[in-house]
Amino acid sequence: MKGIKMSDCRFYVNEAERTVVCVIPQFVEEGNWRRFTSDMVTDFIEDNFQFPEIDFYYSLESKLKDELEMPSTFMGKAVCSPEDEWNEEVGKMIAFSRAKDKCYKSFFKRANRFVQAIDRRLGNMIEQFNDFGMKLEDKRVGLEQKINEKIGIKEE
Repeated sequence: MKGIKMSDCRFYVNEAERTVVCVIPQFVEEGNWRRFTSDMVTDFIEDNFQFPEIDFYYSLESKLKDELEMPSTFMGKAVCSPEDEWNEEVGKMIAFSRAKDKCYKSFFKRANRFVQAIDRRLGNMIEQFNDFGMKLEDKRVGLEQKINEKIGIKEE
């Protein structure tokens, strides 16, 4: 996942009201392609976790993949206090920082939700495999007892 840059954003400056609003757009142009903010989590997972379990999990949890989609835009606002000197560039940096913070908080919330869902699913799978293993062991012990009875071996 590439970082969001100030040059990716749109700024709305209102000097009369002493405000600057930063909008991280729905998509960012990068060379010949567009990177969509709504796909940040899925792009990050697909770019950084190259193992079959992720593909398997996606096939099981297509609903969760939809939940990973982030809002398409993020906004941050800076308001200059009456006691402070107006500085448009500082306002842009503050507004950008706030918008980016909202974007990354959204990203981590959704990524964490994905990891927790995988953890729950894996916990259920482990429990099922353990139950199956215990049933196999019980059957093996029962079969061994029947064999021993048939051939006349008594257990002590």
